[in-house]
Amino acid sequence: MAKPSMSFNPDPELSKVCSELWGLDENRLTPGVDYAINLQGGTKTYWRDDKAKDPLFSFVSKEALGRLTFKSFVSLLDNYEAATGLDEEVTQEEIRENRAFINAICETKVMKKTQQYLVSKGKSSPDLMQFKRQLYDIWFRMYRRTKGSQALDSSGFEHVFVGETRNSKTVIGFHNWIQFYLQEKAGNVDYQGYILGTKSDEGSKSQLVTINFKWNREVMKKTQQ
Repeated sequence: MAKPSMSFNPDPELSKVCSELWGLDENRLTPGVDYAINLQGGTKTYWRDDKAKDPLFSFVSKEALGRLTFKSFVSLLDNYEAATGLDEEVTQEEIRENRAFINAICETKVMKKTQQYLVSKGKSSPDLMQFKRQLYDIWFRMYRRTKGSQALDSSGFEHVFVGETRNSKTVIGFHNWIQFYLQEKAGNVDYQGYILGTKSDEGSKSQLVTINFKWNREVMKKTQQ
């Protein structure tokens, strides 16, 4: 029996919409202008030796990180406990920060187009307040991630953008370059090289790469930034 194909077959409509969103992103940073990365040595997912003696990020523009959507995003990154299995305490201040972030991004062309597309598919309401409540529920509603635990220890936002640790051995989530940069700058992340065959072409504006790194000195993760 033939093995099933593992090739990626993108949906043409979704690909078109994603390209439109990319073009509408006025806050997108430009490589070499707003930031620079230093990939250094290539590695493989199962290698544990460090192939990069220097940080991944050479610099990131302070002016870029000072934009409203960036500032409101960064304010959320210290609201979470990295370890799974522990209840997250959500304060009123954190709720205000969550709402401020959603308000900021909903003013962008990207999110206005996103809402328009979701409304056309019957997935969201045309009412802006209801759309914001939907975003809040998707990203910030707490749920149980750890099997056998009653703790409300995770959320969509924490998993994807902040990152979590499981049993002090594995990083899960952590798919955001801003969090990576700030954690690296603080000395909490040790970049250990890019996965061979995954880096973007020279001069590409997308800068997508899979990497190995340690977070908080003990856990390893491969991810995309």
